[in-house]
Amino acid sequence: MVPRVDWRTWTTVDRSTWLFVLLGLVVLVPAACLVWFMNEAVEAQSAAARQSVLDAYRGQLRLVRSRVDAHWKTTASRLTHTGNPEQDFARLVLDEVAEGVVLLDASGGIAYPQSMKGRAAEVDDRRGRSSDAPAARLNDYSRPLSASERLLLMEQLRAVERNVRLPTEAALRLSIAVVDAGLPARESAGFRPTAIADVWALVSDDHRVVGLYRTGRLEAMMHDALHEVAPEGITFIAFPPGIHADKEAITAGDWLPGWQLSFMPIDTRIVDAASRGRATFYVSVGVAGIAIIALLGIGAGRLFRRQLHVARLKTDMVAAVSHELRTPLASMRVLVDGLLADDELDPVKTRDYLELIATENSRLSRLIENFLTFSRLDRHRHQFAFVPVPPATIAAAAVQAIRERMPAACDLREDVAPDLPMVRADADALGTALINLLDNALKYTPADKRIAVRVYREEGMVVFAVEDNGIGIPVREHRRIFRRYYRVDPRLSGEATGVGLGLSIVDLIVRAHGGTVSVRSQSGSGSTFAVRLPSVAGDAAA
Repeated sequence: MVPRVDWRTWTTVDRSTWLFVLLGLVVLVPAACLVWFMNEAVEAQSAAARQSVLDAYRGQLRLVRSRVDAHWKTTASRLTHTGNPEQDFARLVLDEVAEGVVLLDASGGIAYPQSMKGRAAEVDDRRGRSSDAPAARLNDYSRPLSASERLLLMEQLRAVERNVRLPTEAALRLSIAVVDAGLPARESAGFRPTAIADVWALVSDDHRVVGLYRTGRLEAMMHDALHEVAPEGITFIAFPPGIHADKEAITAGDWLPGWQLSFMPIDTRIVDAASRGRATFYVSVGVAGIAIIALLGIGAGRLFRRQLHVARLKTDMVAAVSHELRTPLASMRVLVDGLLADDELDPVKTRDYLELIATENSRLSRLIENFLTFSRLDRHRHQFAFVPVPPATIAAAAVQAIRERMPAACDLREDVAPDLPMVRADADALGTALINLLDNALKYTPADKRIAVRVYREEGMVVFAVEDNGIGIPVREHRRIFRRYYRVDPRLSGEATGVGLGLSIVDLIVRAHGGTVSVRSQSGSGSTFAVRLPSVAGDAAA
C-alpha cells in the first residue's frame, strides 16, 4: 500500500532537499550525456580519421599497381636479341635481366638452348669422359658449343673443381628444364606460369626472347619496385599465388596474374596525427560544455538557495509582522475596552490610557512607514530631493524625533564637530536612516542605555556615527544584517522584536546618496554604525 503524503506537513527543508536533488539531476544528466556524446564523437572521429588514412593508402595502392605494370613493361623491353642466340643468352643472364633465357627464331622455334630430349645417348657418351674444357671456355659463349654439351661439361668441371666460377650454369640448367617441360603461350604480355613450379616466363615485345624468373626473384624485384614508389609511413607487400593476403589486397594487374598487392602502415603517428586535432577539438568542446553546465548548475543552485533563503526570510517576516501588528492592536483594544467599561470616565485614567494608545499607534505607524519606505526604495520609486544640507540639522532632527520615545533613564548624547561642510542630501530620507539606527540602538541596548550621535569629517567625507553600549553583533553577522528581512539570531538579540527592514532601509538610502554604511561591533561590547557621505566642495555649515 502506497503511503499518503500529508502536504501540509511537508516542510520547507523537505522541499528544498528534494528540489536540490532535482537540480542536481538536471545538471548531472546533461553532463553525463555530454560526456557520452563526447566519447562517441572522439571514437567516431578516430575511426573516420583512420578510415580517411586507409582510403588514402588504398588510393596509393592503386597508383602503385599502375606503376608496377609500367615497371614490368620496362623489364620486358630489356629482353632483346642481337641475332646470336648464344651470346644473347650469356648477356641477358650476366646482366641479371632474367634468371634464365630462352631465345626463339623468326618462326617461333627454339634457337637456344635446345632441348635435351632425344640427346640422351650423346649425353651418356660424354658423361663418362673427363672434362678437359677450362672454365674460361665454358663461360665464353662466342665459341660454338651446344647447350647440352656446355651444361654437361660444366657439371664435369664442377665435379673436379667445386669452387669453379660458372655464372651461367644455373641459368642454363633452368632454361633447358623449362624448354624440356614446354614453354607457356607467348601471345600475351606479362608473366605466365611455366610447367615447372615457381618458375615464371616473361616474353619480350617481339616474342623472340623468353625471360625466366623464379617466384623468389619476382618477389625481390617486386620489393625493389614497390620500395621506390612507397610514400612515407607505409610499405607495400606482394603476395604470390597460393599465399593468403589480407583484406586490403588487390590484384597485381595483368602483368602478374594471380599475384596480389597490399600495404602495411609502418608509422601509426600519421593516423594519430590525423585524428588528434579533431579529437582535441571535440574534447575541448566537451570540457567547455561540461564547465558551462557546471557553472549554470552552480549559478542556478545559488540562485535557488538565495530564493529559498528569501522565501524563508519572508515567512519569518510575515510571522514577525503579524506579531508586531497584533501586539499593539491587542493593547489598544484592551485599553479601549477598559475605557468603555467605565460608566463614568475618570480623567486621569482616560489620559493615561490615551497616552498608551498614542504610543501603540505611533509604533504601528513606524512599522507601516518602514514597509512603505522599503517598498518605494526597493522598486526605485522613491523620489529624492537632493539639496545642500548642514549635517548638524539632520542629526538634530533625528535626535529630536527619537527623544520623544526614549525612556527617561536613557543617556543620549549629541557631538557635532564645528565647521562641517554641507552634504547634498534628502534631509527627510537621511533623517529616516539615522532614526532607524537610533531605534536599533534603543532596541538592542539593555536597561542602562548610553547612546551617542557623533558627526565629524574624515578624509573628505562627512560621517554620521551612532554608538551604543548594547548587546553587540557577532563579526560573522556584519555583512548579513543589511540584507532585507534578515534578523540576528533571537538567542543573541533576546526579546528585541522587528521585521528585519530597518538596516536594509538605511543601506538603500545611503547608497542612493552615494555613501556607504558600515558597522564596527563585537558580541557583548556594543556597536557603532557609521554613515559616510561625500561633502559638497566649497560649502560649510553656517
